[in-house]
Formats: sequence, C-alpha cells, structure tokens
Amino acid sequence: MVDEQKPFVTIDGVQISVEDLPEEAQGIFGRLQRLNQKKATLTLDMEELEASINFFSSRIITIVNEDSLMGEPPSEGEDDEALVDEDEVVSKSEN
Repeated sequence: MVDEQKPFVTIDGVQISVEDLPEEAQGIFGRLQRLNQKKATLTLDMEELEASINFFSSRIITIVNEDSLMGEPPSEGEDDEALVDEDEVVSKSEN
C-alpha cells in the first residue's frame, strides 16, 4: 500500500495538516496553491517569450545583414547590436 502524503502547511516551525485547518484557512490554502501554480506557469511563459524575442531580434539582424551583402556594405563602426534595440522593437510593436 502506498502512503499518500497529505498536504500540510508549516506555521512557526510546526507542520499542520490542511484538513486540520479551519474552513477559511483551507480555502486560503487552496487559493495559495492555485496562485503558486499560476506563478510557475507565468515563469515558463516568460522564458518562452524571452526566447521568442531573442529569436526574432536575431532574425531581423540576419535579414538586414543579408540585405546589406547584396547592396551597400554597412557603415564602419556599425555593429549588430546597433541595428536592433529591444526597447525600440517593443515600442514599435505596441503602436
């Protein structure tokens, strides 16, 4: 038989089973669980967003550099970072 560990909270160093909490505290515990799950989901979403922003920013740089090879060479002292400013990309996409 597998022992299922019941959910608990630790208050002042004492572990209290959730089912031993008053009804209101049990509701709060459930809400805290949902909020922590949402936080974990949002953290993963933020990582995906950052990866996507990096990918598309790099893609713009690649396209501009390929286009530059067919046309004029880029100005001296101009580097890839100067071509795409993340804040500029975000502000233009929000407009």
